Parts: sequence; structure tokens; C-alpha cells
Amino acid sequence: MEVRVMTDSPAQNTGTSSAPKQNSNRETTPIIAVVSAVADAAGTDPLELPPLSNAINPEAVNDLVDCRRSSGLESISFEYAGYDVVVSGTGDIQVTQSE
Repeated sequence: MEVRVMTDSPAQNTGTSSAPKQNSNRETTPIIAVVSAVADAAGTDPLELPPLSNAINPEAVNDLVDCRRSSGLESISFEYAGYDVVVSGTGDIQVTQSE
């Protein structure tokens, strides 16, 4: 599962996206990976974020996104905690700050 976090936050002097991060824990579920990626982008603890269920059905994301099998899903996109999140059918995650 690849996690790509892109931010234009003032904390980053370059204003460019960070390098893709490779998730080393293969047992991480897609929803945990999403919350972790958004927390990284926001520079906060994942427990400080609002519940993911406020933005999307977490169980549906886990059911649709599975890097071990092909569901035919190209991607899911939604807004969560001020960030636009795109999760591919293979589990890759892209996070960009909402405008």
C-alpha cells in the first residue's frame, strides 16, 4: 500500500508535495491508512482527527479497497478533516489539502 501525502501547508517552505511513503505494515486496513495519512499531512495525532465515519462509511472503504484482490474499483475520493483523499482500488492513498 502506497501513501502519498501532498500539502501546501505554510510549515513546508517548498510548498511542494512530499515523497511517497511506503507503508511497511501489510496488516493495516485501508481506513487506518487513510486516518494515518491525513494525520501525517495535518501534522497531528490520528486520535485528534474527527471520526472518519463523519466523511465516509469506513466499512465500505475496507470492503472495496483490498490490495490483495481486484475489486474492479478504480478509486474512491472524499473530503476528510480539511483534506481531499483519493484511495485507489489497490490501496494507494493520495492526500491533498482542500482548497
